[in-house]
Order: sequence, then structure tokens, then C-alpha cells
Amino acid sequence: MADQSVAVSRMLLPNPSELRTRIFVGMRWTVWLSILALPFSFGTNVILARIAPEAIGTFGLLAVYINIVAAFFYLGGDSVIIKFIPELAPERRLPFLLSYLLIVGAALCLWLALFFTWPEQLRYLFGNKGNSSFYLLILYLSPLYIVFSMIVAILKGLLEIRAAQSLTRAINIVSFCIYAVLSLCAHQSLVLHYTTWVWTIYLGLTALLAAVGLQRLFSVSSVDWRTSQWQFFLPSGFWKYLFATQQLSILGFFVGRLDYVLILRFGNLKTLGQYAAISTIALLIPQVNMYFLESLLPSLTNLFATSDLPVASEIFGVYMRISFIVNTATTCALLLLTSVVLKILGPQYTSLHVPLIIAILLIGLANPGAAGNILLSSVGKQQRAVYIAIAQFGLYSVLFSLLWPVWHLLGAIVAYGSAICVSYLASLFVAGRCVPIKVSVAKEYVVFTLVAIFTAAAAFFLKLPLSLLAVPLWVFAMALFLLLADYRGAEIRSLIRCFLPNRRTRHA
Repeated sequence: MADQSVAVSRMLLPNPSELRTRIFVGMRWTVWLSILALPFSFGTNVILARIAPEAIGTFGLLAVYINIVAAFFYLGGDSVIIKFIPELAPERRLPFLLSYLLIVGAALCLWLALFFTWPEQLRYLFGNKGNSSFYLLILYLSPLYIVFSMIVAILKGLLEIRAAQSLTRAINIVSFCIYAVLSLCAHQSLVLHYTTWVWTIYLGLTALLAAVGLQRLFSVSSVDWRTSQWQFFLPSGFWKYLFATQQLSILGFFVGRLDYVLILRFGNLKTLGQYAAISTIALLIPQVNMYFLESLLPSLTNLFATSDLPVASEIFGVYMRISFIVNTATTCALLLLTSVVLKILGPQYTSLHVPLIIAILLIGLANPGAAGNILLSSVGKQQRAVYIAIAQFGLYSVLFSLLWPVWHLLGAIVAYGSAICVSYLASLFVAGRCVPIKVSVAKEYVVFTLVAIFTAAAAFFLKLPLSLLAVPLWVFAMALFLLLADYRGAEIRSLIRCFLPNRRTRHA
């Protein structure tokens, strides 16, 4: 593993190639813009929650709507563009994008025709509450989200990560500013018409930012906008990649809702609320980690397109070394703060100490495997991820049926955490045998597992005085991980410099 540390340090030396520079600039912008937008997103939820429970519920419905459009209507999703754009010559990119847009539009028309004919079927997506006419209206407006997502994906595929992330995070930041002004200057209007405001603000911003993104795309020289022949063109392997990616999107949508459905079916609303609170806390781990991995897919597809496999291997190594530090830091911090978090949630959650520790531990142990699906997508092998997702669905169903009658809430948490842990690690193992680069993270994972288990044990046995011991225990856990996983001082300094302003790459 010392060789890995040396390779990473060498990767971060001065005088990088242009492509390598753009990759690290993209990583830096992704992290800092994500961190910048996080409090604004939280602030929007606070403002709407203070308006009325129904207002924050409407905002939650917006999230469901986005997930539905992304999973069903946006055929293939962002990864289709990110995969193929780097492989095509500049004059081929515009014909491909227009052809793909035509396919997505045709599929969307079929979906809309289906729901127009049988609007009552919308309850299977949005639930039994609400008006079918309203759901139809917002589905008719779904092209706004799809076009915006495609523009962002094109920018990512061209390694214009700063522009892509700026557009994505601008929605959270500008939305908060609008809600804050409305709350101060037009509070009564927001209280009476929160549904209109929530949907108008989101759809209006999406349309505006799509126009801004399109203008940015026209200034990018890596797409030949003027001399490209406008003809129907799809690259080799397109349909296979598209169908596999779409299967993953739909499976992900239903797997993501299965746990809530089963708990509500066999438990009650109180149990579901407890489960949702625990899940929200534990899922902060993948959310934070994705800030650091979000630019990995476009980085790999661009490097694979140029057949620069040694650099791709080193880039992946850098991402994973960073990811393990982040994953260890967030997992151990949440484990050591379980008592504090439960006190903040309220006295009705104090009995959930053990379930919360188990949830954080299992989600944390699963999270390093998230890179597996990214690797499979980067080489067009995500059909294997489809099989893994189906196996995850089956494993969770079996574990839930066995553990729920015995442990109830704890059983549901163990079933979900175990299934996702097996699934993610399986995808990383399979990816390691499918990609033409070195995937070696065994030592880091073993060390992380031992440190996480040690921290979970400390959180369990030191429940009462833990708030006083949390910081020194976290520092000890991090130092132990860095030492045992062979992180050296030079490498750590180099990794930190990845996220600091750099005179050489500031304008890249």
C-alpha cells in the first residue's frame, strides 16, 4: 500500500497535463460549490417548515416529482451523455445530442399519452393524495427538467465541471434567496399560495438556468456547433448502454421506496417516522462522500476516450484515497455524536440509540462500494449493476421477512444496511474485473472497517459522557486510520492541495 501512496503523491506533482488539471479543478469546484449550497438547501426547508407542514410537504412532493422524471422520463439519464460525449469527434457530438434528445422526447410523449389516457394510474407514483389534473400539468412541464439535466450532463462530459456545478447549485442558492425575500416581504402570499410559489420558483429557475447553460455550451469549442451535419446519429453500443442504464434508474427508484412501503405495511406511521429520522442521519454519509466522487465519472470517461489508462488508474486511486478519508471522517463523527443527535431530535427518539449506531455503521461500511457503479458506467458494463440491484432487492426482501418479526425497527435497519452493503461491495468487486485499470482498495477498506467498528463500540459503551469524549475519540480514530492505511505526510498535504485555490489552475 506504500506503493499506492507514492503513486498518488506522484499524481499530484506540479506540471500536470491539461486534462489532468481540468479533472482536479472540477473536483475542487464540485466540493466547494456543494458545501456552499448545503446551508441554503437546509435554510429553504426551515423557511417552508415554518410556513406550514403542508408547505414543506409540497416541497417533498417536488423531490418525488424530480425522482420520477429522472427515473422514468429522462431515458438513460446523465450517464449516457457523460459516457459517449468524450468518445466522439467534435463534429459528431451535436448530431448525437440531437438524436438522443429526439429519443428521450419520443419516450416522454409515450409516457404522457399513457397518463393522459389513464390519469388514475398516477397514484402509483405520487400516492393517493392530490389531484390527477395537477399531476398531469407538472408532468407536461417535465421537459424543463430534462433539458436542464441534459445541458448539465453535456458540460460534465466536456469536463466543464465548474459551469455544470454552478448551474446545479444555483437552484438551491437562488431558491433560498427568493423564499427568504418572500418570507420577509410577502409572507401572507407565501402562506396562502405556497403550492404555486414552490412549483413556480423551481420550474422558473430551471428554465432560466437551462438558458444560461445553453449559452455557456455555445461558447465551448469542443463541440462543433456550426459545421456539424444535422443527421440522425447514435454511437456504437448506444442502445445496450441506454437500456441497462434505464433498468438501473427504474430499479433504483423502486428499491429506494421499498423499505418505506414495507415498514408502513407491517408497522405503523410512528415506526416509519422513527425509521425516516434514522435513515436521514445515516444517509448523510453517502451524501457527503458524493460531493467528492461526483466528478469521477466524467473524469474516467474522458481518460478512457483517450486510452490514457495509466493516468485513469492513478486518478481513480486519488479519488479513492480521498473518499476513504471522507468516509472515515463522516462515519466516525456521526457514530460519536449519536447521543447528541438523538437529544436534538427530541425525547421520543432517545430509545433509538442502538438502531442509529447500527444504521450509521452499515451505511458507512457500504459506502466505499459506491465507486463500483461509477466504474461500471464508465466502461459501459452497467448491465452487471442491474443484476446486482436485482439481487439487492431480493436479499433485502428475504432479510426483512426474517428479521422484522423478531427485531421490528432494528430488523428493518439491519436488513436494509446489510443488503446495501453486500450490493455496493459486490459492484466494486465486479467492477474491478471489468475495467482496464487497477482497482486496489482492500487494505484501506479493512482498516476503515476496523476503525468504524471500534468507534461504534465506543459510541455504544460511552453513551452518557460521549459529548465530552467525541472530539478526542474522533481525532484518535482518524489518526489510527491514516497510520494503518499508509497515508504519509506528503500525500496528505498533496490531497489537501487538491481543494485549495491554485494559481496554475484557477482559470482552467
